[in-house]
Amino acid sequence: MFDIAYRLWLLRQLSKLFIPPLAAVYIALRFLEQSSTSFAPKGILAQAACYVLSLPVYWAGWIQLSNWDNERRAKKLGARLPPLIKSKKFGGLDLKERLVHGMSNDYVGVVFDELLDEVGADTARLSILWSERIITRDPDVVKFMVSTGFPHFGKGEQAQIRFRSFLGKGIFASDGERAKMHRALARPYFARERISDYNAFQRHSAKVCDILINCAKESKPCDVQDLFARFTMDTAGEFLFGRDDFNTLDMPLAQPGAQMAEGAKSAAVEGAYGSFVNAFEAVQVLINKRLAVGMYGWTMAEFFNDPVKEHRRIVDSYLEPLVHEAVQRRKNLKPEEKGEKQEYETFLDHLADSTSDVPLIKDQLLNILLAARDTTAQLFSWTCYALALHPDVMNRLRQEVLSTYGESGVPTYESIKTLKYLRAVLDEVLRIFAPVPINGRAPFNDATVVPTRQGPLYFSAAGMPCNWSVPSMHKRKDLWGEDADEFDPDRWIDPERSRKVVENPFMFLPFNGGPRICLGQQFVYNEASFVMVRLMQLFDRFTLAQKEAAPNSALPPASWKKSKGRKPIEEAWPRNAMTLYSKVRIPHPTP
Repeated sequence: MFDIAYRLWLLRQLSKLFIPPLAAVYIALRFLEQSSTSFAPKGILAQAACYVLSLPVYWAGWIQLSNWDNERRAKKLGARLPPLIKSKKFGGLDLKERLVHGMSNDYVGVVFDELLDEVGADTARLSILWSERIITRDPDVVKFMVSTGFPHFGKGEQAQIRFRSFLGKGIFASDGERAKMHRALARPYFARERISDYNAFQRHSAKVCDILINCAKESKPCDVQDLFARFTMDTAGEFLFGRDDFNTLDMPLAQPGAQMAEGAKSAAVEGAYGSFVNAFEAVQVLINKRLAVGMYGWTMAEFFNDPVKEHRRIVDSYLEPLVHEAVQRRKNLKPEEKGEKQEYETFLDHLADSTSDVPLIKDQLLNILLAARDTTAQLFSWTCYALALHPDVMNRLRQEVLSTYGESGVPTYESIKTLKYLRAVLDEVLRIFAPVPINGRAPFNDATVVPTRQGPLYFSAAGMPCNWSVPSMHKRKDLWGEDADEFDPDRWIDPERSRKVVENPFMFLPFNGGPRICLGQQFVYNEASFVMVRLMQLFDRFTLAQKEAAPNSALPPASWKKSKGRKPIEEAWPRNAMTLYSKVRIPHPTP
């Protein structure tokens, strides 16, 4: 798939930057030549100098004029521009370097905090290669973008272009009517009747438990990130594709150790599934890098070679047979059968019944699979990590589970609702380790006023990226208290502290909010609750084996011990590549 969209965007933007000043110089030179004035530059070098000098003069004048006009417009509307984060290098290249480093090689979200702290604000502007963007950790701003001001904001052209070569025109890379269409197609498959069907959870969690039991018997560490990614892949196979033969949990697992072969986000895996996973994760790293370097940076770097293309080809080779099979199955139905709605019809079958457009079906499946596999697997993995760090929490959780189900009782949709402490643990994991750390929107129109408790803010340009850091919001001490960096599930049970979230729900946003809130939110809670119940019935302790069994890239830098916030606490390295991950997290389970 040749992605022309980002190339056209770059050519369009460059034409706006270069054509006006160069055209103005050309017209001026022709006029001076025809008027035979002595001021006309003589010779090729003199004229070339005029063309070259016109560029910085035009750009500087355009920037100053734009800033003045924006200040004037904001004041007229009774608002103010977010403060500008100052750069120290030409074109804001130092800010680009900080973002690239912070979003790839630092604790996720910290770079947003550092930049915002420099200007003493929760929302600020920064300019990279003269392209402005907004960053924020203010729940009021996010609330307006995703909820109360929803008609004024969307994914935006830049985000859609950034995602397109990976996610196509799926739900996470669409706005307007196309986004509504995708949500309408997906919504029936997250109804209670489907998300409360625990049969698939039971079958695949039994394999997870068997693997962990064998690891415990042999005193071997286990890469839980790889393990739970396989679990969510197999359950998604049934839920989305109607296939119970993915059986990735039956394939050989990665062998932990300092010399473990590494993929882009987790352990490298062999075979057809391994090729799919390696490509699926590598492309997420590339998309995250695109966000960090900014539109001008990545579109110029990738103008002649789209590195996402080959990864998407590998992903398609894994999905295409499933899609073609479903399309053919619908074609083979008798005329009287085509109008019938099958009670247990899969999501893939429903898509195939709605359209025969194979690329569209693949795009939608890929988008939903990203949520069903990666984000859910991260919740499982980080929960095990948190329980290993906090054995007192695990003991209390295990007591709640055993008092409700004993050592062999099977959870149900209704009974899981009674496990208040389990829900508190999951919410606290989602607060500390948000599965989608960086999200964003863009205004549809110029001159958008965003109300906040500190006064209205003025967002000047249509299409300007506005990104928020979920970890930054989730750890603000003025919102969560002085213990915001600590893992404490009781904050969700204590009436005084939990009331803060009820009064300001957008301070806790692991599943987004507003009309585009995650459709699979309850599915994730149900799946995670079921798996955690089964694990608590079998194991009384998890012990981290990071130092002795994880590759060096999984270990936080030694310098973190002298830092503040969560850095000194962590024994794994939270990173972001569209979804949260850590290279490897390896607990010893103890039955």
